Amino acid sequence: MRARLMRSADTNPHRNLAREEALLLAYDTGEEDTAVLYLWQNASTVGIGRNQNAWRECRTELLREEGGTLARRTSGGGAVFHDLGNLNFSFLLPRKAYDLERQLGVVQEAVRSFGIDCEFSGRNDLLAGGRKFSGNAFRYTKDGALHHGTLMVAVDPERRARYLRVSKA
Repeated sequence: MRARLMRSADTNPHRNLAREEALLLAYDTGEEDTAVLYLWQNASTVGIGRNQNAWRECRTELLREEGGTLARRTSGGGAVFHDLGNLNFSFLLPRKAYDLERQLGVVQEAVRSFGIDCEFSGRNDLLAGGRKFSGNAFRYTKDGALHHGTLMVAVDPERRARYLRVSKA
């Protein structure tokens, strides 16, 4: 299988998610048989999963007042704050070729190449020193598979805490 790397210079979450969706849906049309690694960033965004209540997960008014964007993705998973200190990655490939361990292994090896040991936890997270730095979510279509996640490289923790409503549980 061929592989392709795509990087977006656009920091608009709606356009980045639309590109990701178009790449995923191309598998269902039979137009795509290449594995794609798509790298992208969003400026001041709270991304929520397809089944989440935005008002429970995020301080939407504050986010809007401070120039941020709320964006819903088509996968599951929790609310995530993105700024330019966060790198998003998307693996898109034919469904029959998708392998969770292989895809996470690519991310783990990239992180380890910077001298950071990491491990996969049972909640679709990657941990370094026992602390989460990457959440992952998934979506499947008839013939396509999407695995995307975040890498918190230098996210502003104050802004993240200000916009997200984290359940005490």
